[in-house]
Amino acid sequence: MVVLTPANADNWRAIARVRAAAGQREWVADSTYYLCLSAYGDLWRSYAVEADGATVGHVMWAVDPDDGSHWIGGLVIDSEHQRRGLGRATVQALLDLWEREEPSLSGTPYREAALSVSPDNQAAIGLYRSLGFVETGEMEDDEIVLRRPRA
Repeated sequence: MVVLTPANADNWRAIARVRAAAGQREWVADSTYYLCLSAYGDLWRSYAVEADGATVGHVMWAVDPDDGSHWIGGLVIDSEHQRRGLGRATVQALLDLWEREEPSLSGTPYREAALSVSPDNQAAIGLYRSLGFVETGEMEDDEIVLRRPRA
């Protein structure tokens, strides 16, 4: 359903045009912020989320240098493409990518996925729980942490 393509010179403009729905902007940053974190930091990797030949979202991931867990961040599906299961498909595609390709992508074996989400973003929490993520009691920047062991 979705294809994940690393951000590059050919697709960064399309990624930068991705906009969350108005009611979601309190929980996510603009995709340009996430692109900059990936381009100018040394941790995150940005990917275009593509469906039906169009860029419909952004997601980034990183490996926690302290515990080796694979983190999902910056997941934004464009407001015009929501309610089609693309968020779920994006998370699943990322988990599948790690299953197939790690440790060749990051040099770190894939053992556990992790993410953080605002405690009041019940739609996102429900999505992540339905994909097997479990709240751990940890907090990261005022967000709750959910983890999922490798299948």
